Amino acid sequence: MTILTRQERERLVLDLYYNQGKTYREISKVARISPRDIGVILSKVIEQKTKGEDGIKQQGNYGAEKNQNQEQQQQQQLSLSAQAYKLFSDRKTPLEVAIALNLRESEATKFYKEYWKLKRLHILTLFYEETKGDIDPFLKLHKLSKAKGMGVKQVVNLLQIANND
Repeated sequence: MTILTRQERERLVLDLYYNQGKTYREISKVARISPRDIGVILSKVIEQKTKGEDGIKQQGNYGAEKNQNQEQQQQQQLSLSAQAYKLFSDRKTPLEVAIALNLRESEATKFYKEYWKLKRLHILTLFYEETKGDIDPFLKLHKLSKAKGMGVKQVVNLLQIANND
């Protein structure tokens, strides 16, 4: 069993907490110090950071920012397409996904179409390609017919009448 100096113990605590995401209880077992001492060490680092001192280099942040950092690390481990699919499933728009993942429009659109296929929305994909992405008139027709209480059959009949069929 090796006895650690104060600086070594502090570095160990910081590494376990910020880099490995360990809890106070886990750190306490590994470093053989009390949770109170762990809190003191972490408070010291936060205090130094807010004062602008660069005494100890760390990769994570405290509290909620620590969880955000862990999520970012998990996102980095996923492929670009998987990250995009995850964002689309979280109801993000292609624009939001493109910004979040630093993608070009063509890449974001490609991932969006792939997402549709994976969700078995292939008919939507075919419709989108057939209309070359110009679906605004169909959305307007849908909103108008819904506002008037019309069903699909009524809209089809109305279009047939309009075309003299």
